[in-house]
Amino acid sequence: MSIVDERAFYHAPVMLQECLDALNIKADGTYSDCTLGGGGHSYAIANKLNSSGTLHAFDRDEEAVAYATKRLAGVAPKFIVHPVRFGELKNEIPANTLDGILYDLGISSHQVDDSERGFTFVGNNPLDLRMDRREGVSAQDWLCNVDADTLAAALRKNADMDRAFKLATRLVEMASEIKRENREILPSDMKSAVESVFPDKRREVNGLLARVFQAIRMEVNGELKEIEDSLRAAVDCLKVGGRLVVMSYHSVEDRCVKETAAEFERACICPENLPVCMCGGNHQRLRKVNRKPILPTNEEIANNSRARSAKLRVYERV
Repeated sequence: MSIVDERAFYHAPVMLQECLDALNIKADGTYSDCTLGGGGHSYAIANKLNSSGTLHAFDRDEEAVAYATKRLAGVAPKFIVHPVRFGELKNEIPANTLDGILYDLGISSHQVDDSERGFTFVGNNPLDLRMDRREGVSAQDWLCNVDADTLAAALRKNADMDRAFKLATRLVEMASEIKRENREILPSDMKSAVESVFPDKRREVNGLLARVFQAIRMEVNGELKEIEDSLRAAVDCLKVGGRLVVMSYHSVEDRCVKETAAEFERACICPENLPVCMCGGNHQRLRKVNRKPILPTNEEIANNSRARSAKLRVYERV
């Protein structure tokens, strides 16, 4: 990878110091960065560990793995890369072995900035939206085969979209037309479809497009289920006293994190209609470290616009 490519790949990690503080890092501990990306958070964690420490890192994006592996070469702790989705956490890490786990959810800056990856509505590269281009169904194929009801449900669930069914119907029609023309769906096609459904919101079209791309990307990659599965596995992988640190960037992700973690915050798991606890009331496995999510400072937002919508939730294994 060239120097130019390396500079394009790098981004300033969001809420870096807050993440490090939340992990409560021990120099000889064992940690996992479940969203390696450009390696910004991993590099900072590794620099707080000594030669007795271990850092695991997960990413299914082959470009991210190549860049971050090079960037972290020579760090003091043992650095182990798992080139798989973080939903595989339970198959990669033994139970009760981690002192801390970090998730920086969403897509990396590199994936957005590189228009050839098909994640952005800027430019004219065909849609793809897969985290790993070697597997799964691309957004192209998904849009050409999905029905309006399924697409509308994805728009509502993954992006809280208004006029979801009307937009889904138009997108399905658009995909059929483009398929007959024997060409690929471009960002300009998506923009035209959105503008036709929201003629009264042309000034907001970029925000609407971002939400449409988000909804389709999350569906193509199965992101919400993967977050749920991985967070449940993370609870098993953590030692008692270990920290679970999760950063999200929009309300759908944050709601998923909050609701999944809530499953493990309850001491009693009896049905709510039972008048007396029958389960023993000793099932709590997580506790909130902070009552409310940590937000970026105004200074960080001014210096890094991608921090604007970030929320950081911190839990401790009990």
